[in-house]
Amino acid sequence: MLQSVLLRSGSRARSAPRRRAVRSIVSLSLALLLGVTPAIAQEAEPSFTQRSLSAMNESSSVGMLSPGERRPGWQGWFADAWEGSKRIFRDGHSDLLLPVYTYHPPYKYPNRDNENHYPWGAGFARTVIDARDNERLVYLIAFSDSHYDFQPFLGYAWIARWPLGAGLKGGLGYTVFVTARADANYIPFPAVLPLASIGNDYVTVYGSWIPTTDVLFFFARISLPFTERGSASGNGAAAGAPVGAAGRRDGPLPVNLLYGAAARVSTDAYGIDSVASGNAWAPLAGYRRLIADKVAIDVSVARSSHSLDLNGARLGTFDLIPLSVTAQYHFPSYRGFRMYAGAGVAYSRIAQQDLPGYTLSSTSISPVLQAGATFALSDSLFLTGGLAANFVRNQLSQDGTTLGTVKLAPVTFSLGLGYAF
Repeated sequence: MLQSVLLRSGSRARSAPRRRAVRSIVSLSLALLLGVTPAIAQEAEPSFTQRSLSAMNESSSVGMLSPGERRPGWQGWFADAWEGSKRIFRDGHSDLLLPVYTYHPPYKYPNRDNENHYPWGAGFARTVIDARDNERLVYLIAFSDSHYDFQPFLGYAWIARWPLGAGLKGGLGYTVFVTARADANYIPFPAVLPLASIGNDYVTVYGSWIPTTDVLFFFARISLPFTERGSASGNGAAAGAPVGAAGRRDGPLPVNLLYGAAARVSTDAYGIDSVASGNAWAPLAGYRRLIADKVAIDVSVARSSHSLDLNGARLGTFDLIPLSVTAQYHFPSYRGFRMYAGAGVAYSRIAQQDLPGYTLSSTSISPVLQAGATFALSDSLFLTGGLAANFVRNQLSQDGTTLGTVKLAPVTFSLGLGYAF
């Protein structure tokens, strides 16, 4: 019996370490399970990178599509981005884009006085304000860059907005676009820039910083309250008394408009060191023909007389005669007021040269950009005016020796009357 008791005691003694080991293994397993479970849950949640990529995807034109409409793969993403851009263009309201100012910081540009601070040009945009009060734009804009050369942009922009008070909203976002520059041989290239904005649904000013050059670029978006879909707030323009001529408030464009105007031609010659040119008044005449619902062809001609200086000395005078042919898009009318933007080509002649010892080449063909408005005074009488930026290039020679290219960069401001028929 004693032997059996000892045997059982020994068995219990030997099993006690095993039980302790089992308990230790169970405790360790529970601890590992409790420790690993949050890690597994954390891994199941999207990472910061994933959340950032998702936010960028939603802010792109793909965000115009619901998740169920989107296609898989990178090819599907590009197809969705194209479809989203088409929806913005189809469903958005029309806006006029106007470049305002280019700031060249003194620390970067000691010769900043030779740079172009006023990027004359114009553009067109279709804008959607989504359920979160953010802006999405597809746009085309062209202007005179810092070197007075023609530069076009085709792009998409997204801006998140917050109310500031008094009806104003501030915004931050970005734009992705394709552009081409003269100093890059007009080879198209893509780029992304940040955007900041302040304004409301109708008029907004945007600013962008270009990190490669430290330049600040400002432009404005102007949206008329009335469109073919009604105002931006959803109300038609019929409320309120008409401002323009009765029957022309929201009526169609006249098929033909013959007009004359007084114009101020401002030049800013560059291209040769110490070259300068003067400004002048000019008569301007034109004819506008409607070829579609809101599209017109415009032909205009002006003549102005300018001085030309070199190294601080007056060389003499010459006449500038540009003949411009442009295609114009006319925005929907609002109480007789209708804005337009145009682009085309100009054939410019230099005449009546009085430059003893010097000669400017007599002709130049260059792009021209327009922005302006018409206002119906009656069914047949219209007030019309605006600006046109030309990019004239002429060779300057002295006694048969070419000195270089004079870039006059004339900008014409005009105001006149037109007869509709």
